[in-house]
Amino acid sequence: MEKLKYKISSRATILLGRESVSKVESALIELIKNSYDADASVCYLLFDIQNDSIYLIDNGIGMTKKVIEDNWMMIGTDNKKKEYISTKKRIKSGEKGIGRFALDRLGGVCELFTRNSDESSVIRWKTNWNSFEEDGKALEDVEAEFEYVDSDLQTKIPETVLKQIQKLEVESAIKMDFSTGTVIKISELRDEWLLPQIEKMRKSMEFLVPPREQDEFFICVQKDNTSQYELVENSLSDEYDYKINAKFDGNFFNIELFRNEFDVNKIPDSVFREERMSRYPYRKEDFQAEKLIFTYSISELFNTSDNEYIEKVKKIGKFNFDYVFMKLTMQKRAKEIFFYKEIGKNRGYWLEEHGGIKIYRDHFWVRPYGESDSDSYDWLGLEARSNANPVAISSETEAWTVRNAQGQGTVFISRISNSSILDKSSREGIIENESFIMLKEAIVRIIAVLEKDRSYIVKSFKKYDDRVNHKEKTKQEGSKIARNVLTGKKDKSRKSQNEKIESLAKTIQYFEEEREELISELKLLRALATNGLITTSIVHDLKSINALLVNRVDTMRIAIENNNHILIERNLKDLKNNDMFLKSWITVVTNQSKKDKRKRTKKDLYDTVKKIVDVLQPILLQKKVNVNIMKDDNHAERRIFESDFESIIYNLIINSIEAFSKASTDNRTIKIKLETKEYFIINYMDNGIGLDGNFKDPYEIFKMGTTSKYDQYGNVIGTGLGMYIIASTVREYNGDYKLTETKNGFGIELKIPM
Repeated sequence: MEKLKYKISSRATILLGRESVSKVESALIELIKNSYDADASVCYLLFDIQNDSIYLIDNGIGMTKKVIEDNWMMIGTDNKKKEYISTKKRIKSGEKGIGRFALDRLGGVCELFTRNSDESSVIRWKTNWNSFEEDGKALEDVEAEFEYVDSDLQTKIPETVLKQIQKLEVESAIKMDFSTGTVIKISELRDEWLLPQIEKMRKSMEFLVPPREQDEFFICVQKDNTSQYELVENSLSDEYDYKINAKFDGNFFNIELFRNEFDVNKIPDSVFREERMSRYPYRKEDFQAEKLIFTYSISELFNTSDNEYIEKVKKIGKFNFDYVFMKLTMQKRAKEIFFYKEIGKNRGYWLEEHGGIKIYRDHFWVRPYGESDSDSYDWLGLEARSNANPVAISSETEAWTVRNAQGQGTVFISRISNSSILDKSSREGIIENESFIMLKEAIVRIIAVLEKDRSYIVKSFKKYDDRVNHKEKTKQEGSKIARNVLTGKKDKSRKSQNEKIESLAKTIQYFEEEREELISELKLLRALATNGLITTSIVHDLKSINALLVNRVDTMRIAIENNNHILIERNLKDLKNNDMFLKSWITVVTNQSKKDKRKRTKKDLYDTVKKIVDVLQPILLQKKVNVNIMKDDNHAERRIFESDFESIIYNLIINSIEAFSKASTDNRTIKIKLETKEYFIINYMDNGIGLDGNFKDPYEIFKMGTTSKYDQYGNVIGTGLGMYIIASTVREYNGDYKLTETKNGFGIELKIPM
């Protein structure tokens, strides 16, 4: 019986490599990782764009001829998987054996000089990656140039780099020995490198290694032949309100908690005599301690006795987590009540640059976690968690939670101790398996230790202030003074006129504080009600998509296996449409509950309405609804709650969609005309079936609970909230509304004073 050997084309190999290292950022990071794995103390990048080249230089251990033949030129080698600890005890980051394809991603030609202490001479190695793409070539037919050269490795380093390295040695007080190492020159670059792109690349590298590792591994970038080197640094902030250093040893979570928010010297001793503040860890000596140490078993931190669940947590493996929290603003009154320290003016800027929680595997950043402007910036869902329960820090519930924008954190994992947390084959991100989900839950629960401590303390200070400053008594006294003034009744109190004025002022302040809390709650409830109405209006579509979620994978697999391009294209189109529909729905229901939407800010009203409609476009497309927005040439700006306008527009469109579906309307059209005079005017009109004929007075629709939606048995299925929300919202702005059409479609005019 004859046996045949498999063959692989060189082109297939290179395409596989390009798929694994598809982004230019990933390519450079892979090469920097190689320098780290080689025990280098410095990795130096020179963008010699004038000569169409990039240099990557390190002073690691270099390579021997055997390493080049058996490892460097062996596609998919597993040497780093077997020999994963370096001489300097570093955990090597590469293990798939495809990192050298990063060279091909960057340029067509690579020339490499390297020296290892076991070799007497410097090795020169050169390859042309374009030769991999020649027709009919098998992998074993592709060759690279190899020779020994009679020179020191330093002679292969550009003169401009040598001068900068000497400068680095002086400034770091560390000798950089280049007797061994590697010099890589990449030419025939595949990307256009302008200064903005190089600077963006440098900025992205700032987070490549965690701050604690930067003393033993320097990354330097030189933007051109004449510029100075720039040290890529990941800085820490000395300023923080709270800090957590947590370690999970596989069985227990050991958490160090640092409080830096409260000025202990300003806290009266009487505060610590309060019942809530007289026990550990809230006593005065606890506040004076450098840190507090807590140990939680898995069952304690996760609040479970389920052994199967506990085993899942253990499977995560050992990891460390560091986190700092910083509030971004502080009111004068809050500073007095809660004994806050002063906060720096640069907090917001620092968090904007360094905020988010990043994952480091073996001291290298796993992108895109914690990367600003990416979908994984808030990969823990801290913002959604806060929006779901948006309570003040001093809330009675003690349920305050941090927002993603208020903190900076670092998760340390390793390929050795966290073998169940797997990288994606693209090297961008981690597979969302059970262990990764457990890791996310563990981190959120560690952060909750900080949240619980801060909420308890601030709530205790608030109770103390309310009692000492007689808040309720002040409100009662102020209300009594106001009643006496209004009724003409003589005030028999012995307080002076100034004292009465002060009492009235404080009463107004306290009522305003309560009013703001109630308004925030009202906005949230209104947004949640609108979200429910939106979901109800598209529930049929969601059910249809739900039925396809699993089957669509099988359908796509069959199309691919049969090489049916028409079916593949059709499936891809359906996938995209369904995903866009879901994204639109998710965006609507998550955006409305965001805290910043419930803050009064100055907005362009024309732009606000357009953006609200734009978010709904995939839903409108699915429902075959065309929305035309017409506007005059005026400009309208005023302070609004953005969530209010979302509630108005969303509820109007929801009603139109339901009206269209009732009558199976063709050419479904909504016209929104925007104009500004003394008022900002929204003229809304659809071509649906209009109002139900059961309404004797059409304005009844604005009453809460009034609905025309019944099931086939005559039971009420509508909420009667949609039009009520619109009317009550307009009234809050001292505006007015008028029905303009109720039979041949539905029309309404909303007027909001400027």
